[in-house]
Amino acid sequence: MSRTRAQFLRFLVVGGVNTAVTTVLFYGLALVVPPRAAFTIVYVGGLAFVTMATPKYVFRVRARASRLALLAVWYVGIYLVGLAVVSMLDSISDSHAVIVFGAVLVTAPLGFVGGRLLLGGVPDSPVSGARPEALLVRKARGSRG
Repeated sequence: MSRTRAQFLRFLVVGGVNTAVTTVLFYGLALVVPPRAAFTIVYVGGLAFVTMATPKYVFRVRARASRLALLAVWYVGIYLVGLAVVSMLDSISDSHAVIVFGAVLVTAPLGFVGGRLLLGGVPDSPVSGARPEALLVRKARGSRG
């Protein structure tokens, strides 16, 4: 299995858990508070979870604090995109399901793209498996063609 495919499958598991939990919470909260507020509340919890879980479980790296900060910034950007989607859908639909699932369909794929770009390259430090020196040898051989 290719490295990207394995990462994508692990992303689906981690992202699936995050999406399932936050979607249920978002739907429930949207029944009692405005959808934008509900989206913000659940997104903060999901942001904390994915920022910590994505490096270790999806990309199998121990990311430096700077990479975690970049990942968090990426997810804040995704939040803003999601908030715009929620606002737009809320203005044209009274259906909480349309608002919730529309936001999820737009924002979920962006998480993998950002994680792959920020963490999916050469690991800062492997969690398990490959030795750091083996990664350097592999990288050097690959760069020579």
